[in-house]
Amino acid sequence: MLKEGLAVLLFFILVFSSLCAKEKVTEVQEVWTIRNNTWLLWESYQSKGEPAIELKQVWKGTKVTPSASYASCFKVTLPSEEYGFIKFDDIEEIYWVENVDSIKFYYGLKWGTGDYEILPPGTRAYRLEILDNGGIYKVRLKDGRVGTVIKHYMRSPYFRTLPEVNHKFVRIYPFKKLQKKLIGKTQEKAINYIGPASVFIYTNNDQTASELYFRYAIAVENKMRHKGIKIHYDGNVANEITLLGSAKKSITEKLPLAGLIRKINLNWLSNKKSAYYEKDGESWWSKFKKKNFLTKVVGFIVSIILLFLFFSIPQFISWPFRRLIIAIKPMGNGLVKFFNFILLTAFMYFFFLVLTLYIILDQFLVIAIFTLIPWFIFMRRNNSNISYNRCPNCHTMWSAADKGSTHTGTEESTALKARDVYTGTSTSGNVETKHYNRHWDEEITTTENYLDHRKCQMCGYEWDVHRAETSKHTVRH
Repeated sequence: MLKEGLAVLLFFILVFSSLCAKEKVTEVQEVWTIRNNTWLLWESYQSKGEPAIELKQVWKGTKVTPSASYASCFKVTLPSEEYGFIKFDDIEEIYWVENVDSIKFYYGLKWGTGDYEILPPGTRAYRLEILDNGGIYKVRLKDGRVGTVIKHYMRSPYFRTLPEVNHKFVRIYPFKKLQKKLIGKTQEKAINYIGPASVFIYTNNDQTASELYFRYAIAVENKMRHKGIKIHYDGNVANEITLLGSAKKSITEKLPLAGLIRKINLNWLSNKKSAYYEKDGESWWSKFKKKNFLTKVVGFIVSIILLFLFFSIPQFISWPFRRLIIAIKPMGNGLVKFFNFILLTAFMYFFFLVLTLYIILDQFLVIAIFTLIPWFIFMRRNNSNISYNRCPNCHTMWSAADKGSTHTGTEESTALKARDVYTGTSTSGNVETKHYNRHWDEEITTTENYLDHRKCQMCGYEWDVHRAETSKHTVRH
């Protein structure tokens, strides 16, 4: 268990280090001007069949206060204290762009042709037009010169200075639990329970009725997932919750005991409310992996090890319970193996449910495979451990002494494998043909069988454990 303990310690140290990047806490005092009559949005993209994203008209000239960026939008607060998302093209200040690195500025109206100069980092320009399907900006420099630059390299500095809404942030709840927790409660209660609201608007002129939108919240009803909820308020008391997203099927929601796990709020495992905004900066581990080829290889190997350790958590957690079963003397080895199987399978299954219900919501098959591989490895390892180290007579664990081995026989099996050998190329007109000869090689699998002799140091009982060693070699023809 010392090795397992060290492995777990290594895993948690590296996970902790990856979380040490500081969160953005930018204080925003900007006041922006709405450039065109536009709409306050609850989502920047609307799929076919989804409810309208246009919530409230915002008039040209309105002064707004920005708080965050998200995709092609900014989250802003209106003078009425309502807030939501507005597309960046409808904000006057966003038309001023700036480059982080040196870039080429072409004088012509088509980027990449004619004369150009190098703009130093921090050059400010006013965006006049978007060209070439959105890839090129036509800009005017402060001295009046007009030219073109690559859009990707010259953007509004506000995309860097404002915190960014985490596009992976999600909170998921049973719909009935949301109703129980929030109906009859205040807006502050909803925000405290779910997280920052995406949108807040008044729905009447005297501002006595309002709505809160949570675009990232997923509500589960009838084992279907709806992304996006809207809470209606009369005064400051919630009276209705509306599901916004269309129902999406989920295999996980239909699995045995999924409903029980869903009733437990485990959103904090991967999406704490403080994670609504992206983290600022990289962890030391991410920077280390980018240094050179060697660090990339090391990073890849360590990542594979960490991945295996992560999916081995049920083995580590279930060990005290399995150790307790092993210590029960009246139980024979067969019964102990059976209970070990039940315990490990149960812990693995609950681990899988938690992952697919709260952490990785859309990779059911991948998570199932990653869970089954360590389950199979540890089942064999645990059973072998009992067979070798637990006396079948007195049922004492770790009492066996090694008394050598006896070779009991060799088994061989042969399988044919196709191998194509290139013999040349011929040309006929404009047609070129490559020629191959097919060879059938023999792949021979050899299994050496042994009996490992064990003797209990407590009661003197002797027993044998079968062991097989397999090797392969290929005979080419």
